[in-house]
Amino acid sequence: MSEQNKSMDPQESQNKPKKKKRRGSLGKKIAIFFVYFLLIAGLAVGGGGLYIASEMIKDAPEISLNDFEGLESSQIYDQDGILITELGAYLRENITYEDMPNSLIDAFVAIEDSRYFEHPGFDVPRFAKAALENLKSKSFGQGGSTFTMQLVKNTYFQVDDLENSTIAEKSVDRKVQEIWTALKLEKQIDKKQIFQLYLNKLNFGGNIRGVQKAAQYYFGKDAKDLSLGESALLAGIINRPNAYNPYENLDYATNRRNTVLDMMVYHGYITEMEADLAKSIRVEDLLVGEDYTVSESGGPYQAYVDAVIEEVKQITGKDPALTPMKVYTNMDRTVQEQIDAIQKGENIEYPDELMQIAIVSMNNQTGEIRGLGGGRNYSGARLLNRAISQFKQPGSAVKPFLSYALAFEHLGWATDHVITDRPIVYRGTKKVINNFDGQYRGDVTLQQAVGQSLNTPAIQTLQEVIDTIGRSKVVDYLQSLGFSQVNNDNFDTGYAIGGSSFQASATEMASAHAAMVNGGRYVKPHTISRIEFNDGTADYVADHDGKQVISEEAAYMSSTLMQYCVEGPYFNYMQVLKRSYPVYAKTGTTDWGKDGLRFGIPEGAAKDKWMIASTSQTTNVVWVGYDKGVKDEGTYFNNAKSKLNIPGQICELLLDANYDEADPPKALTRPDGVENITHIIGTFPYASLDGVDPSLSTTGLIKKEYNNLVSPWGNSEQKLESTVSGYIDEWGGLTINWGGYRGDLPANQKEISLSQGDIYVYAVGQKLFDWNWILGNPYYYAKVYLNGNLYHEVSSDQPTYYDWVEGGGSVKVCGYYVYSTGLHSEEQCVTVR
Repeated sequence: MSEQNKSMDPQESQNKPKKKKRRGSLGKKIAIFFVYFLLIAGLAVGGGGLYIASEMIKDAPEISLNDFEGLESSQIYDQDGILITELGAYLRENITYEDMPNSLIDAFVAIEDSRYFEHPGFDVPRFAKAALENLKSKSFGQGGSTFTMQLVKNTYFQVDDLENSTIAEKSVDRKVQEIWTALKLEKQIDKKQIFQLYLNKLNFGGNIRGVQKAAQYYFGKDAKDLSLGESALLAGIINRPNAYNPYENLDYATNRRNTVLDMMVYHGYITEMEADLAKSIRVEDLLVGEDYTVSESGGPYQAYVDAVIEEVKQITGKDPALTPMKVYTNMDRTVQEQIDAIQKGENIEYPDELMQIAIVSMNNQTGEIRGLGGGRNYSGARLLNRAISQFKQPGSAVKPFLSYALAFEHLGWATDHVITDRPIVYRGTKKVINNFDGQYRGDVTLQQAVGQSLNTPAIQTLQEVIDTIGRSKVVDYLQSLGFSQVNNDNFDTGYAIGGSSFQASATEMASAHAAMVNGGRYVKPHTISRIEFNDGTADYVADHDGKQVISEEAAYMSSTLMQYCVEGPYFNYMQVLKRSYPVYAKTGTTDWGKDGLRFGIPEGAAKDKWMIASTSQTTNVVWVGYDKGVKDEGTYFNNAKSKLNIPGQICELLLDANYDEADPPKALTRPDGVENITHIIGTFPYASLDGVDPSLSTTGLIKKEYNNLVSPWGNSEQKLESTVSGYIDEWGGLTINWGGYRGDLPANQKEISLSQGDIYVYAVGQKLFDWNWILGNPYYYAKVYLNGNLYHEVSSDQPTYYDWVEGGGSVKVCGYYVYSTGLHSEEQCVTVR
């Protein structure tokens, strides 16, 4: 037979004792009169009893029905609407009287307040019996409480503490006020409402409040589905919630359940047979297990939950632990469980205990964060969630969306544009900028510059962008990508390599990269999709529309550079990301500089490593590094640690968690505004191959509006720069030097000197193109002026010429060069000293 007492065999139903009435007004007025009389008479010691009683009740609380509503806990759900966790000092979910099964109502009435549906809120016989016991023990204010009185006590006279759940002032005054308030409450609402409020407010052990949450916690079901035995167990727990908790004291809980069942038989709610059947089921077989309810701190998915809490506060200005609400999030359990495993070191072997991580996995199109990693062994406490609250230098991971995306947008560059990797200094300083390996490579395409993460091309590119559109527009662009720490006061060209004062969180890096693979559209990253407030106030729904921050064409071209990082011929730790589908990735590294010397860290050793791996659908960001330097603890990346490629290992796991190889993400769709351009490599404006050796050609992508070629043989639109300098020695000898954008190498010479001005740095790099390879050697011309008058004209087939100037005064030289085809540079004049 089913344990539910709602459904019974018809024959057995005939033998079942008739249940007691739950309602009635038998002698109600007489009972109330008797209560007042008993109260006054019992408390009057000598004369003035009435005065004493009135003094006792004058401080009784004013009733507000809202006070009796137990504050519900907030629920947080994953993307599939499955509960992740609950928040609040107590876990509570209120239900109605109609949601409570008969077995539950009968069990509570039988064991706690058998005349509940008959008395007016104060049970005279029960109170009188308790009063006698109190007199014997000389302890007043205890016992004899009805459901109504307990509800009043739990609302106005009790401090509900997790460790001491029934701390209350015990006095005759308090008991009188409790009775008085209970009588008033019974006049305002009916018995069902009081019973409903009472069961929703009860302490069922630990942080479980209310019968609905207790049913879920102990049995994994709603209260409306409770069986007879389960109802009896819950009715028994509330007398001593922690002592009768079956997870803690199974024997005590079992005995208490059986006592409740016996009382239900005694009061005629069930038969002996029903009670025996319910007792035959072991309590431990009813329990769902303690892990059913996730604790607020340190539980599964805690990094994600903490991010949700912070986001709720930002959106609503309310704390979900204090204001009941339902929060529906974008968490993907598969992705988050993989991240949790990474944080615990279950699938990654870390070289030391101090190495930390931050992880973000988000949807490009919607900004929905699918998973978060706040750090290794993340335990909550909300002190530092590294995914959302830690700001670090992003290093070279910014190059695709900063220098090169803006060059495609505003400079008209193609993806195969050539720039010279050479020694340079920050403008206005003498600080030489180095690449990660201290080497310079000469002419490189943008694919090589990004694939090998070269620094000087990125800085030169950003400087040219700034010279073209102004620094404030670059700052505006970075702010539109979500970088909260960037402003006009701290921005400089060092941002091109993620250095200087550039600080970014993992979440900000995710959204910036996501904008590139999302057609230049930025969507603010968010964990929350919807919020529903329990008090009926307006709901919140996340905005997925975003805003266009750069053209679709420039974003696509930037993404192709990141695809080349993975699929190109360079060893850059990103080859581990190769899949059957395109992956768009970039790494970044920052170093300690001299700051680490005091910790025993070699100068320039790496402290942070980033890897961002995107597909057409999601972006995964991984930061690995050290929160701070620790003396002699190796808090930096040596060669051995770098070779482990921990960022790459983590990105691999994230890609696998996000996708099934059987249903891989598609490649990005090329915009109509992006075209192929084939031109002579190393030229700009890009020169056509008209009559030129095809081996000097290259093909790249370019925005349609910039797809214009010039003739290699010269025309009015093509202007070659000329650089002329000179000096006069102490004997009057004049040396003239021509330089600039011209051919000055023999056809078989593929290397050039890369020295930097008056800063002595010597390097040799490759030359991809020189004009004399197709035009021949130019002739160099100059006019020399002495004191404003033409002194003489000179010509030379070499870029250096030596002459004499007799007499003192001001000397000016104006020079240019000319090819045999007629192509020539513009004249430039300088004053020679």
